[in-house]
Amino acid sequence: MKNTLLILFLLLFGPITYSQESFYPIKDNITRFIIDGIISDDEWNNAIEVDLDYEVNPGNNISPKEKTKVFIVYSDTHLYIGFKAYANPKEVRASIRSRDDFGMISDDFIVVAFDTYGDSRNNYLLLANAFGSQLDARAVNAITDEDRYDINFNVDFETKGNIVSDGFEIEFKIPFASLPFPNGNNQEWNFNFRRNSFRNGVPIELRSQPFDRTAPCQICQTTDKLILKDIKIEKRIEFLPYVAGNVTGKKETILDQINYEKFNPNLGLGINLDLSKNSTLELTLNPDFSQVEADVTQIDVNSSVALEYPERRPYFNRGTDIVQYTTGAFYSRSINNPLISTKLISQGKKERVFFLTALDQNSVYQIAGEDRSYLGQGDESFVNVLRYQRLINKNSRLGLLTTNRYYKNGGYGNLLGTDGWFLLSDKLRFTYELFLNFNKEPNADWIDSDDNIFGRTVTLDDQTFTGKSLNFQLYRNTEKWMSYLTYRDFSPNFQADVGFVVKNNRKWGTLYHAYQIFPNKPALQYFSIGTKADLLYTYEDYLKTISIDGILSIKTLFNTEINYTHDRDVFKNFLGRDYRNLPSNRFQIRSSPNESLAINLNLTFGRDLAYNEESPEIGREFNFYLMPAIQLNNKLRISPSVRYARLRYMNNDNYYYNGSISRFSVRYQFNNFFNVRIVSEYNTFSERFFIQPLIQWNPNPSTVFYIGGNQNSLNDFNDDLSSIFRVDQTQIFLKFQYLIGL
Repeated sequence: MKNTLLILFLLLFGPITYSQESFYPIKDNITRFIIDGIISDDEWNNAIEVDLDYEVNPGNNISPKEKTKVFIVYSDTHLYIGFKAYANPKEVRASIRSRDDFGMISDDFIVVAFDTYGDSRNNYLLLANAFGSQLDARAVNAITDEDRYDINFNVDFETKGNIVSDGFEIEFKIPFASLPFPNGNNQEWNFNFRRNSFRNGVPIELRSQPFDRTAPCQICQTTDKLILKDIKIEKRIEFLPYVAGNVTGKKETILDQINYEKFNPNLGLGINLDLSKNSTLELTLNPDFSQVEADVTQIDVNSSVALEYPERRPYFNRGTDIVQYTTGAFYSRSINNPLISTKLISQGKKERVFFLTALDQNSVYQIAGEDRSYLGQGDESFVNVLRYQRLINKNSRLGLLTTNRYYKNGGYGNLLGTDGWFLLSDKLRFTYELFLNFNKEPNADWIDSDDNIFGRTVTLDDQTFTGKSLNFQLYRNTEKWMSYLTYRDFSPNFQADVGFVVKNNRKWGTLYHAYQIFPNKPALQYFSIGTKADLLYTYEDYLKTISIDGILSIKTLFNTEINYTHDRDVFKNFLGRDYRNLPSNRFQIRSSPNESLAINLNLTFGRDLAYNEESPEIGREFNFYLMPAIQLNNKLRISPSVRYARLRYMNNDNYYYNGSISRFSVRYQFNNFFNVRIVSEYNTFSERFFIQPLIQWNPNPSTVFYIGGNQNSLNDFNDDLSSIFRVDQTQIFLKFQYLIGL
């Protein structure tokens, strides 16, 4: 028994180690570094060298065919890193891109990865391509790349790159003040370097240390040590004022001229104060959270629940890796229009704290049901979010969360819960989330519905209720097999007023198992075939869903990834009615054969329900999405796209719905900071057209100037004129936001 307990303790709390090496760069306060993308001996003669000795893709930790040398030196306040990447310059893929342009992953680029706390809570990734265009991201432990990387995370750093006769060179200048790390003048960070290239259409990744691509925790493998002695800890005091304004105009009738209203000015202020190196207080007053570029419109014509959109507001993105949950317990976009908000982030060696408050002027109120969700627009509310996480060691952590929303005219939503993450071995991981909610509805007319949820009316009429959610997952990954077992439990009255929960009343089990190989051949770089089974019951023990999937994934020539899923709903119950045998086929193809072209194609066909019909019936589904990105030269890129969706009756040629959303974007990038772009979109579902020209200057993550406009048609006038490509309503807007650091 004692031996069993000891083994269990070591699995839960014992460290799992990867290979590591320590590096001691020289401190140099004399050399005046000019970040120009040229590795000169005069500047880098005091630097230590690191080689990228491992090809981790497609080869498995083999010697690389191309050399990469890295030079490291530091001063009191900055870390300097230079890269000399040897290659045939004609084969180097690169374009001049704006900051955080995700298309940069189709270029040759360099990655600097830091785990500044050395406990795998996250990795800070600083990327630059051969022209010095930047992308920064925060990586967390997750199964998929989509969940793993947050590119909305920002670090203020300087880069410059050049393509030279024997490859390309990039210089990084990274202020210590821009990165979170523990208190103290002597630092020991985990780090590694990476280089991504494309040769003959095959993606190649080199690293400065070995990498186990089948490990259940990828970010745990940033383990080389960077030793920095006697650096200066600078506390930041930053002010971020902005001035903005807009003019709107609208036609009263189709034949009228546009009548413009008066100029509407606006101003606000953000304050960022370092209480210590690992504790930051932020305050924003009357923030302007308008997006520079409109969200890509999603097709929701056949969705019975609200759709989730990514967070693009920088204020809410900072620190949110601490509050990421699979159950939707926190969703920052539920805080819709705050008048004032404060945020405290503290990251110690063994704990993390996230505390957010906001006075939301236009609250979103969302109710989850068994088959539908209900969304209403409320009035003012006060929001609290408090998150505490204890990092037991590199492989184990526990957390607590409480969220509160109190509505101005009565009612509240409180959530309390705990979560945990445990790396049980180098192949096995366990996670869980458990939440309880305590709610009282406001007495309001925000939602108009006669529906009931487990005996509770959807109408907001002062009812009180409680609920719970549970999620746990056991995940295993080896060289040949990938598996996970997930159980999700949402009670009928579970609700997260500061989260995103669209369905409840379900006990849901999922089993996934796949065989995978890495052949290391150009025509077949990766192959995976697997199956996934879902079984779902309600709290009344009624069978809700039996679903079985077959899944195939291939990585092949021309940097192409192909995914196919056959999703067969053997049984489905929707709104109390049973349906059987609903097969669906989904293809996804992503390809970037060269630096001039990238293609994303999604295709779905099969059978599905017409969910929004009064009496849902089965129809023949066909969905299509195509987006090619065409780089005409180093500065000019066009990105057309079309989303098409239809659901046809089974017995005739009529349609439940049939429409498309066409989008066209063209961007000219003068340099890494200044661009002009035009976005247009035509939506046949709403019979609406809009066009948005924009000029933007963005020299760092916080300073921005833009001027642009939105011009669109109004579907109220569609019966009066056949052409949809007209302007009935317009808005001209501008904003100047400037970071002032003391």
